[in-house]
Amino acid sequence: MLKELYLIRHAQPQPNTGLAYDRVPGPPLSEIGRQEARATGLYLSQCGIERLFVSPLDRTQETARLIAEHTRAPMQIEEALAEHRSDESFESVKARVQDLLARVEAEPFTCVGFVTHGSPTKALLQTLSKGSLDLSRFIFDNGNHVPTAGVWRAERTEDGWRLELVFTPAMACAG
Repeated sequence: MLKELYLIRHAQPQPNTGLAYDRVPGPPLSEIGRQEARATGLYLSQCGIERLFVSPLDRTQETARLIAEHTRAPMQIEEALAEHRSDESFESVKARVQDLLARVEAEPFTCVGFVTHGSPTKALLQTLSKGSLDLSRFIFDNGNHVPTAGVWRAERTEDGWRLELVFTPAMACAG
């Protein structure tokens, strides 16, 4: 039974690449992004992640590879975790991540990570909290509810999922 889920936003991408942000391949990570991803990997190295489910875009795959260097968790590409496309509704994003969550919960995993983007993270947070989490307290770049390379931890309790923003690259710099 899935007991812990880490929702990980990709690290900082390179700006001004001319590549579509919402389509494969999307922009790669910047040097700062690679540093952020390594810091996130160090944080997650003690969390017991069994598998990283990863969006197919380059910035998420590169983030996941750098995290996997520390966690040793195998990566699995999941289209359901892709960026919210400009021609797609938020409800569609929510439906695809809910489907993925149901599939993962049917597997024998106890702790996994989803390496994804801001909108799928928001959809997952709303799903796991049954809409009760006040996300207005968590606003970062471009209105995202997690900063680049940030991590939300979802822990299963008797009453549902307990959600906490547990890591941001700024925390690593402050600590």
